Amino acid sequence: MESRAPKPSLGLYRETRVDLEPVCPNSIVHLQLLSNGTFARTSRLQRRVVNALPASKKEEEFKSQHVASSSSVYFRKSNKYPRSFLWRCLEEDTTLELRSVDLSKDEHDTRNATLILRIAFPSPIRRGGVALADNVDHDVLSVFILTKSNEIYTLTLRPDFFCRPEASEDDVGRWCHIFKPSTFSVTTPHRLIASSSAELLVSLSDGRLLRLFRKSGEDGSKWEERAYNDGQWGASLRGLIRWQATTTVRHDGHVLDQNTILAAQSSPDHKHLLAVSLSHTLKAWNIDTGNPTFSRDLLNKEREPQEVSRIMLDPRTSKVMHVFEAYGLRQGDRYHVATFSPQDSGVFKFWGVRDADFPETGVRDLFPENTLKLPDPDDGALWTMADFHIKAARGSSDIDIWILVRLNRRYKLFSKNSNMVNLAEDWEQGWLVTVAEPPKVDEPPSRNSELDAEDSTEKWFSFLFTPGRVPGPILEAALSTYNETRSSSPVKSTKASLKERIASSVGSQFQLRGPDTDFQQFQEQTALEWTHFWSIVCDLDQTRWEPLSLGYDEHGEMSWLTFADGVSAIRHCGEVERLTYNSPRDLQEYLSGTLKPSIESGDQALLPQLDELAMLVATAAAFRMSFSENLHYLCRSTLTRELWQDSLLSVPERMAAFYESCKFGDEISDKQYDDLARGLANIGGFRQLTTEFIMSLLELLLQPMSTDVSGLHSTKFGLKLVVKGAQEMISPHLQILTDVLFMTVFLDMEIDREKHTMDDFNASIIYTEALNLLKQYQLMHWLATHTRPDPRCAQEAKPSVDFATLTSGNPSMANKSQTTTVLGNLFAVDMGPRSYSHKSQSETITGNIEDLLRWITGGNEGEITLEGIVVNIQCDFLKNNNIDLASSFLLFQPSTAWATYIRGRLCLLRSEFTEAAFYFKKAAYNLSNKFGDTARPNPHFSYPLASANFLDPLTASFLSSGLQNYYTHILSLFEPYRAHSHIMTFAQLALQAHPPPSTTSSTASLISSAEQHSDLLARLFHAALSIPDYEIAYSALVRYTNAALRENALKRMVNEMVQGGYIDELLALPWAGLRQEIDDILTEHAKIEGDAAGLSGTDSVPYYKILYAWRICQGDMRGAAAVMVERLEGRKERGRRKFGARREMNAVLEDYLVAINAFALVGEDEGWVLVGGREVGKKRKVVTVGDVRKSFQEELDRRSVLESGRFGIVGGADDEEEGDAMVFS
Repeated sequence: MESRAPKPSLGLYRETRVDLEPVCPNSIVHLQLLSNGTFARTSRLQRRVVNALPASKKEEEFKSQHVASSSSVYFRKSNKYPRSFLWRCLEEDTTLELRSVDLSKDEHDTRNATLILRIAFPSPIRRGGVALADNVDHDVLSVFILTKSNEIYTLTLRPDFFCRPEASEDDVGRWCHIFKPSTFSVTTPHRLIASSSAELLVSLSDGRLLRLFRKSGEDGSKWEERAYNDGQWGASLRGLIRWQATTTVRHDGHVLDQNTILAAQSSPDHKHLLAVSLSHTLKAWNIDTGNPTFSRDLLNKEREPQEVSRIMLDPRTSKVMHVFEAYGLRQGDRYHVATFSPQDSGVFKFWGVRDADFPETGVRDLFPENTLKLPDPDDGALWTMADFHIKAARGSSDIDIWILVRLNRRYKLFSKNSNMVNLAEDWEQGWLVTVAEPPKVDEPPSRNSELDAEDSTEKWFSFLFTPGRVPGPILEAALSTYNETRSSSPVKSTKASLKERIASSVGSQFQLRGPDTDFQQFQEQTALEWTHFWSIVCDLDQTRWEPLSLGYDEHGEMSWLTFADGVSAIRHCGEVERLTYNSPRDLQEYLSGTLKPSIESGDQALLPQLDELAMLVATAAAFRMSFSENLHYLCRSTLTRELWQDSLLSVPERMAAFYESCKFGDEISDKQYDDLARGLANIGGFRQLTTEFIMSLLELLLQPMSTDVSGLHSTKFGLKLVVKGAQEMISPHLQILTDVLFMTVFLDMEIDREKHTMDDFNASIIYTEALNLLKQYQLMHWLATHTRPDPRCAQEAKPSVDFATLTSGNPSMANKSQTTTVLGNLFAVDMGPRSYSHKSQSETITGNIEDLLRWITGGNEGEITLEGIVVNIQCDFLKNNNIDLASSFLLFQPSTAWATYIRGRLCLLRSEFTEAAFYFKKAAYNLSNKFGDTARPNPHFSYPLASANFLDPLTASFLSSGLQNYYTHILSLFEPYRAHSHIMTFAQLALQAHPPPSTTSSTASLISSAEQHSDLLARLFHAALSIPDYEIAYSALVRYTNAALRENALKRMVNEMVQGGYIDELLALPWAGLRQEIDDILTEHAKIEGDAAGLSGTDSVPYYKILYAWRICQGDMRGAAAVMVERLEGRKERGRRKFGARREMNAVLEDYLVAINAFALVGEDEGWVLVGGREVGKKRKVVTVGDVRKSFQEELDRRSVLESGRFGIVGGADDEEEGDAMVFS
């Protein structure tokens, strides 16, 4: 019976793409294998461990290094980690790349399979020449490679090869062996298939199938050979003599016989070999006898020999057959075979096999009357089947069918669940399509308008460097290609970042030339250059996403797609994703049972109004897309203010202000209003637009977390996949919330309630809930689009060899740190994945993504607030010194005291001391009381936990323990920065908050309080000296209670004031109770000054003058006179005046005048002082004002004699000493 091709349109699965950039630094291990003859001479190989591949200078280099010609995912039957491996053929098929793509592992397994093996072969690998198998005897992965030199490499890789770089340093002869079958000397191999680690199948160009097998424990250097042919007498000669009647085809430089095998597989009972040949034929051989048992046309038709050339299969095809076991079927079939024929636009056949040795009774066409056609994407193009897989359920006859179709680089993945008994009847129904592309929420930046305040370059950088959008190697290759097409000179500095080099190349195409430059033309030209650069990026990126194969994990029950430079995990759509990716009509048919897909798509029952919610989402989106550019700008800016600025208005007043700020009344036309009304009419009109209905949509946006303990831990690749899925989920959810909010505000302000009944529509509730969710999703979006270095990953992989050779062309690549999104390294890394023991992994992956979004906002814990989470994130930034991220994250900071304090810590790290002091003071009251920000104590609150351990327990003890402790902690924060003015300010505040001693306090408490008080005074004193502010330093000094400390502090203060020239301030301070101590300090320094002057011949600080002024200010005139007399006496003892020392002679005269003036202040009757006693044995003597005047007159006479020239020319030392003497008698 002829059937129509199914036309799937319902999408309940979602493809999540992941690029293949290394998940850790220094994780690429290059291994250069040598030829067979070389292994006998040496046991070593060329080996390098590198951080990343060198930047591609040309497009061809990029494709060679990153774009694979073939790729697939292999899943070991053993459940030991690692068990999922992605392999790729690169660099013109000379390099095989292997890596683990496991998503989770046992939580007790400490190994991390993050290494990437790039194994280079001396000869290119044949297409279809890579096969992997699980070793049943040992925990190793067997890799088989067929090269164009007709050698089969057997690689036995232990799990440590993917976990430790040192593991590959072993003797290469232990894990790599080469075998060249003798059969290859007379024919050419076409394809390699691994039935197990001990059995290989090789299709030969002469139509035979070569079976290679080895005994358990053998290393792969020797294999037993056995060839299977079609049983005709000339088959054995076909490889030597080409029969004229035989149809051939040329492929990859070789001539293939029409019987060349394209796909082969051992039967589940290991008795037969099943194969499909080029001649459109399904064949079987008995393994033991080697005899062919049956041969059938793929469509079970009788064919004439001359028809073979017309129906021959494409030799590039590899997936045309799949063998599986389906239980519960009638007529006792042991296993089943599914085959595909490209004839008649693609037809599947299902065969039941009871015994392949008896083709008439043991092999049957399950549906001979039905034509099971390939699903049609329904776009009129000619799609081809690229791969398919059938998974049979255990213990039942249910099967899951997955089919990959492609058209050039376009592809679609279809799936269906059915029962084998009713497969033919249900073939046209129940097909699902996997959603491959996300909705176009984030388009490339458009040309700048007058409303855009952001520069076009910044907009493009924000777009291009969004995490997960474009890998670095793509941008490097695109930049090189752009420079070639534009003939621009690239930046030659090796220290220039990728952003700087892109900006330089793009910006150099149009230069500003003086004040007459047309800036509008400059903007347009710049936009064109960025568009051109983006087109190059897109062209390169498209080469990466050419589909290559479909993989299916039987253990996890999840499909995978491999691409030329990427991989996709196929997961179930979340509730909201179904609304986004499907039309309301498809959902309505799905709910009504018309489509009847039997693949379960979630762990929750679908809502009964899912189609109506989809219509609501579509209507709100259409309303928003009808906005003008001006209205878009007004809505975005108004929403930003509403989200992150505190408002004192009520909710209705805020909605009215929102409406007026957006100017909805002026911007929305009657046509837009009518379109909105027609859209709402599809769900029952305005009357059916109830609060409960809209709230049911909002509730879907944040699912509760799973509480099950899985015992699993996410791998780094699994984290990368979950974060990418979260990025894909956040943007559509954020858009839905924005659309609903805009529509709610407009309807509430515009709808005439008398004309349209909307009694159950409470816009205030919807508005409040939508804003709260928008805050959460804005936070998620920020976390998902900002990156930082991952400190955990940087410590795990270290290079074990020198790799300067590889990175010599780009030194910056050698030490490139691994960066990941904040969402990944702050939240996802600490969240355990769900178990897939009872559900498929495709379901649990979606659950993990939804759990991550919920985990960001506190999980299921009701006591965790969004404000607390935001502050915790900010603290983590500060702890890791991510200052730029912390500054950007200020947008989300709440106005609580705890957040204000952390903001002050950020300002402190940015050396913004005035701003930091402002925030610390603002948070002081609430953060110093024992309740913190709350009205009642929270026994579970911990500052170290709330701050992500940014605050240690000792620091946290100063918070919520009184103002004195709080201010003491703050001044401690300023001390490392030497911000003395702020140290002084907070020391004063701490002293003001210091509690007075209580009579009821214990002795220990009093001692502790006194010590705190002394410490604060000391810190205040030293900070004041450093500014300097001597009045505050003095006020702190006079409050010292420790005499020894006060004496030392007084000496330091006096010295610094004198040394700094603050003599007036020294004399002006009251110095209550400290005057004699200061006099003693100055006297000691004046004596030291006199002694030092005698040695150096020069004066430093004139302490004698300061001491004279000090005593004058204190009213001690006799003491002041004594200072000057001592000064003159010192000059006598030094004997420093020499002939011609005019400056010294003038100073002596000044000293005499000052001394005489001091005596005058004492009074005539009291004009005497005691001097002398400087040296041991000398007595003190009385010097009167008359003595000073007499000596002064003698000094004047001496000056007169010297100036007139009347003095002896010859004289001894005694004469000179006598001439210099000043005698007071």
